[in-house]
Amino acid sequence: MKFLLPLCLSAALPLHAGTFLVEAEQFADKGGWGVDTQFIETMGSPYLIAHGLGKPVADANTEVEVKEAGNYRVWVRTIDWTKRLGQKDSAGRFQVSIDGKPLVAELGKDDTKWTWQPAGKVDLKAGKVKVGLKDLTGFDGRADAVLFSSDESFNPPGDATFEERTAWKIPGVPSAIEDTENYDLVVVGGGYGGLGAAISAARMGAKVALIQNRKVLGGNGSSEIRVWAMGNYPPSEYALSDIIKEFEDKASASPAPAKEFVDDKKMDAVKAEKNITLFLGHHAYGLDMKDGKIASVKAVDVEAGKIKRVNGRLFADCTGHGFIGLWSKADTEMAEKGRMGMSNMWMWENQAEPVKFPEQPWMVKFTADNFPYPRIRHGFGHAEWFWESGYDDHPINDLEKIRDLNLLASFSAWNSIKNHGAYADRDPKKHENAALTWLAYVGGTRETVQILGDVVLSGEDIVGKKEFNDATVLTTWSIDLHYPVDKYKDSIPGHPFISRAVHGKGVDKNVGYPIPYRTLYSRNVPNLFMAGRNISVGREALGTIRVMKTIGMMGVTVGRAAALATARDCMPRDIYTKHLDEVKTLWKKPGKERVENIDELRKSLDDKAKAPTL
Repeated sequence: MKFLLPLCLSAALPLHAGTFLVEAEQFADKGGWGVDTQFIETMGSPYLIAHGLGKPVADANTEVEVKEAGNYRVWVRTIDWTKRLGQKDSAGRFQVSIDGKPLVAELGKDDTKWTWQPAGKVDLKAGKVKVGLKDLTGFDGRADAVLFSSDESFNPPGDATFEERTAWKIPGVPSAIEDTENYDLVVVGGGYGGLGAAISAARMGAKVALIQNRKVLGGNGSSEIRVWAMGNYPPSEYALSDIIKEFEDKASASPAPAKEFVDDKKMDAVKAEKNITLFLGHHAYGLDMKDGKIASVKAVDVEAGKIKRVNGRLFADCTGHGFIGLWSKADTEMAEKGRMGMSNMWMWENQAEPVKFPEQPWMVKFTADNFPYPRIRHGFGHAEWFWESGYDDHPINDLEKIRDLNLLASFSAWNSIKNHGAYADRDPKKHENAALTWLAYVGGTRETVQILGDVVLSGEDIVGKKEFNDATVLTTWSIDLHYPVDKYKDSIPGHPFISRAVHGKGVDKNVGYPIPYRTLYSRNVPNLFMAGRNISVGREALGTIRVMKTIGMMGVTVGRAAALATARDCMPRDIYTKHLDEVKTLWKKPGKERVENIDELRKSLDDKAKAPTL
């Protein structure tokens, strides 16, 4: 299994006078541009994206200090995302402006790899200058950084990972690292698994750091992605669902309007816990290891450009992709081909007046035979979970291309509905008043890698109802795996984007199957827990455990185990081998039960152990 990161061609650049860089994601006024952190592992940086659904977004602007007057060459690191997909025209075009005046070059064209594209030359005086990004299309132009140099001998740097980028000796590049305090548990990923882990550990007295690279919590269950929370809560000896019920959504559909995903409830639940330090908008990009254990997570404050080393004793990989496991060299498995893919869902609504949608030459010429109709439910139309691609693409190295294929397919389908009469019989006004109102640019991924634990749960274990003495979370979803739909697989040749679900038997949703605790920690990185779709399961088992309420309860299981491991000064495996009865008592505690700190938890456990048995 290979995970290819960019080769660093210039990690030790010499310092050039009259050269500085402005990170796009750090612009003070981002206008209508969004921050995208999904692909840092492969292209090296967060970036701004002009996701306007065909309408140019408002300019992004910031003010910078020019140290030396001079004639400056200007570059922007960008990519032509549609030409990378083999289309003949460029979707995401934009310009750079200086003090409100656009430079000559149109950017976001022609280069099918992330490249420093020349934007033009400009005379700058010493002092403050306003730098802007002007979107020209509304179709997902993207800018990593703006680079200035008055030094004729200077050449822009080559590709680099984010960590290698911090070694560039260019003003404006994040570099200095700040150490945080030490935490009992560091949770990376703020989806349902991360929320469950952080809140449950904090309520048992552990000091917790929660690192989330977006500005909202909830992961796939946030307003950015809008997958509704699935999974049931059958009767159980453990109270693992209590905490999840405090912040779960009850969305009417998937997708649905943003407010139905209750981002505020998730944020309030975390902020109410005094034992949690929330690193919101911080992207984890690397680790420090010591004696075979994880010692700290390195993270960048995306919009401030400050780097932090978050130190801890125990760590939980709730990233979904399994990044902490990969970076720590945990044992992992990944299906080479035929994985479940990523979805970028979308919505449309009828308006009071006719609405135009701009046809573009890079769009694929679809008819109604090339895609299913985005049907109307609850008053709005939506393209659901089955708009999914990336089955045979690498789930990390090709992730941006997978997302972009979803954008291409979605815009092309909508163009065929609006401008070429596809499915005209489905709407009384033939979609004349229909408007594309939302399309997720943050994707929802189903399958990347599995971090292997002392038990690798299989589909046969579940169907055969194999019993484990460390059984915990009840998984209730069917064994649900996705495959391309034959009818649509060649709508974009070689790139299927519509899936079908194959539901296997063997899971009773009213009873559930109990997942063993030993699937929730790494078998070879001693202080690593995991909660999410990256736990220690085979592919068939992944089909049932990957829904959000189930993942949230995994997090609660891990959080309680981490608190006990802190109180007993042990590692995750020791919880199973030495403290299984004790951790079961914690799993039984009501979700709202709290202790102030680890000393109080330890005392309560010791007192219980000393109490006479009746």
